[in-house]
Amino acid sequence: MARAAPPLPYTAAAIVVAAGVSSRIGGKVRKPYLKLQGKPILTWTLRALSEVRGLKQIVLVTRPEDRPRALAAAADARLPKRIALDIADGGPRRQDSVFNGLRAAAADADVVLIHDAARPFPPLQPMERACGEALKTGAAILAVRVKDTVKRQGVQAGSSTPPEPTGENAAILIEATVPRVGLWLAQTPQVFRRELILQLFERLAREAPGREMTDDASICEYYRLPVALIESSDTNLKVTRPDDLPVAEAHLKAQRA
Repeated sequence: MARAAPPLPYTAAAIVVAAGVSSRIGGKVRKPYLKLQGKPILTWTLRALSEVRGLKQIVLVTRPEDRPRALAAAADARLPKRIALDIADGGPRRQDSVFNGLRAAAADADVVLIHDAARPFPPLQPMERACGEALKTGAAILAVRVKDTVKRQGVQAGSSTPPEPTGENAAILIEATVPRVGLWLAQTPQVFRRELILQLFERLAREAPGREMTDDASICEYYRLPVALIESSDTNLKVTRPDDLPVAEAHLKAQRA
């Protein structure tokens, strides 16, 4: 008779951010609701997250007008009964949406996974490693090492930002090659002890409400708290532009073959 698996040292909640404007993908349908093999991207995302052991709740952060289609995508994911589904409203910025989701997360969840709705293939083992590491360190994110040579775009004299091309054939010039040793590309989910990340969001709202954070780990970095890097996979892609869709389709077909 097989032995029962030992109990996990944590319970988890996931915050799925599906409230963005999807400006880069174009069209009238926002990214989470574009179809992969006939199902919304959000459905595949929720299915992948539901495999995380110890996950007891998913908070789906949406625009109010998208709520019916978000709930339909969640129903299509057929979440296990152990996982409660809750809804929170999106805010004007991504960090505002995450903050709303954090406030809706279960108070007895030890860790929270904050994940982009348009990233449908988060790998299970790195996610579970990140949960365990976040419990110890406070924060852990999925990421991949930079493999390509990195070039920095030049800036014009007297400017602090790279210039935008002014015509169809305008050249963008290289300023320097950036050493890639030690560089990583951040992904989601980004995982935190629930009490810690909620306190940091509350503190940021009090002390620097206008400060923009490019991802959730940036808040820990801002307050000089450690964040662990968990090596992930290039297949944990985010559907951002139209040419990402066929890549995601191909991966899904290979995954299901």
